[in-house]
Amino acid sequence: MEAPLSLSAHTQKEMALQKSGHVPGPDGLPFTPDWSPEAHLAFMERNGISKSILSCSGPGTHLIPGDDAFGREVTREVNEFAAELKRKFPARFGFFASLPLPDIDGTLLEIDYALDHLDADGFVLMSNSHGMYLGDVRLAPVYAKLQTRKALVFVHPTTPCPAQACNHGELTPQRKRDNIPLSATYIIGMMEYFFDSTRTFVDILLSGTASANPDVTFIVPHCGNALPSVLDRALLISSPEKRDFQATPGTVRELTPPVVKEMFKTQFYFDLAGSPMPNMIHHMLRWTTSERLLYGSDVPFTSDAEAEGLARTMESELPKLFREQEIQDIYHGNAEKLFGTK
Repeated sequence: MEAPLSLSAHTQKEMALQKSGHVPGPDGLPFTPDWSPEAHLAFMERNGISKSILSCSGPGTHLIPGDDAFGREVTREVNEFAAELKRKFPARFGFFASLPLPDIDGTLLEIDYALDHLDADGFVLMSNSHGMYLGDVRLAPVYAKLQTRKALVFVHPTTPCPAQACNHGELTPQRKRDNIPLSATYIIGMMEYFFDSTRTFVDILLSGTASANPDVTFIVPHCGNALPSVLDRALLISSPEKRDFQATPGTVRELTPPVVKEMFKTQFYFDLAGSPMPNMIHHMLRWTTSERLLYGSDVPFTSDAEAEGLARTMESELPKLFREQEIQDIYHGNAEKLFGTK
């Protein structure tokens, strides 16, 4: 489901990353992957992929804290580029528009522009935007507009932003990473992507954000991340009996497993990018069913060769869990229904 953001825009993206301190690569990666429409179409052809939904991954498009003008500029360039690809290859490419969060006013403008002028298929949000997680009360106007537009929201993880780092007057990508345990040893994507996605979706659920906006559909990346392992505990602590365990009693919505499962059934999808097989999928199936699973390649941050290897693992593991029709729905049927192409 994920692809990069640009072609000629690759140079512009690199310049923006350098300007904002995301070097040599975004989210502390040692590189910025190359990508082109031609190479991606060839990848799709080799692997029987009829259509890709493009999105800009971490660190998103609002790259410099406090510089909303630059965030809006980068966001618009990324979205215009993706829209042009969709116009040029309408049967092969769709896209999730980026938003310049935490700039609320710029985000409200971009939602309307992306839907009304660029024909975006939905939106991609980072797991946090300079420390603003997705259940934050300040996002209420954004969710109100997304609710009105019945929008589809795909969430991509990025570097966690601990409060002590994000409240600092000179927030930089390095300062964020310096506050993350083991970040000097392991790349952010190994553990922290999973943890930050889990953190933001727990926030979406326990803040009441999801239930207050039932017409907003969320796509959770990487087979639910660590949600299956965390939800039982999070829901327990959300109960009135555990009010003393809540940092700010009264702000946490009480939820039960049946309520969450119903929301997952009607409002959430889970992509299978990364390494869901052979283990993670079993935990996620405690909370959802095959009808809510979507294939995702994770290209280009996962290389073509690695993505093809993961696809072969899926081919061998899915028949152990699902019938043939369910497998076909996971690969394409569920997405076709979601995007209205079936």
